[in-house]
Amino acid sequence: MTANEIPYFLLLISLSIMHCHNQKEYLYTKFIVGGQCEIKFYGNDENAAKKIVSEIDEELVRIDSLLNRFSDKSLVSELNRKLGVKAPRDIVSLFSLCDSISRLTNGLFDISVAPLVEIWGFYEHEFKNPDSAEIKKIKKSIDYKAIKIAGDSISIIAGMKIDLGGIAQGFAADRVADILKQHQIRTALINIAGEIVAIGHSSKGRPWRIGIKNPGGEGTIEIVQLEDGFLSTSGNYEKFFMINGKKYPHIINPQTGFPALDFVSVTVFAQSASFADAIATAVAVMGPERGMKFLDSLGIRGIIYYERDGDLQRIENK
Repeated sequence: MTANEIPYFLLLISLSIMHCHNQKEYLYTKFIVGGQCEIKFYGNDENAAKKIVSEIDEELVRIDSLLNRFSDKSLVSELNRKLGVKAPRDIVSLFSLCDSISRLTNGLFDISVAPLVEIWGFYEHEFKNPDSAEIKKIKKSIDYKAIKIAGDSISIIAGMKIDLGGIAQGFAADRVADILKQHQIRTALINIAGEIVAIGHSSKGRPWRIGIKNPGGEGTIEIVQLEDGFLSTSGNYEKFFMINGKKYPHIINPQTGFPALDFVSVTVFAQSASFADAIATAVAVMGPERGMKFLDSLGIRGIIYYERDGDLQRIENK
């Protein structure tokens, strides 16, 4: 999911909301890393909980300061400007993961897609309709293979721009999960703009119930269960333009240069939120039939909603 411009809102910390087997629920909410974050976890030590909340906030602020392409001071913006940077170890690992997923998806997930997102107007929220010649020219700078990693150095070629919006929120969710697990938290639910991590089971002793947004309106279209797992949902309803009754979503096919039109919603279950986030983006580009075959080849569960002849269709593998 491509990152939105990130305003900063008040951090809300709500303590002692309810009891769960003699444990209290602690809640952290904030708009950061391009979306709304809601993290709840259970514990019996209020001082420890406050420390955990502080660590979570500090880590999300750090990630945002590194990956927010809308901030001139971020590491990604510096990379786009200078074509080379020194990066922290975890960010180098993230770039390496992006490279692996790009190769796995034959380039349908590509963090160098930013110039295409830009010429369609999604960054400025002002629709542009680039002609085929402009798209062809821009596509020459879209190539994940030109992103080079050497030690703690990351470099790109002239004309290239990086956008980690298709994986940054999943990465943030994984980092929050790491913090909670380091503090021996056994019951928690992390939601960072639709990137979900479930730790243990819910406060009721059952799997967490996760709603998949109704792509055609308010509420949810279905409920899935998750326990000690990860899922990501990408939808064409997140950021889009409507032109002559046709929806153009923000997810761009790096190979064609055009928005991905053959999906409505993709939910992917995987072994990390980062991986699920990126794979959901790639599957959205692939479309339902090809996308489901791809998920089958990886042994990954997925739920895809798409439209045919004006009707909403659903497919799922098991």
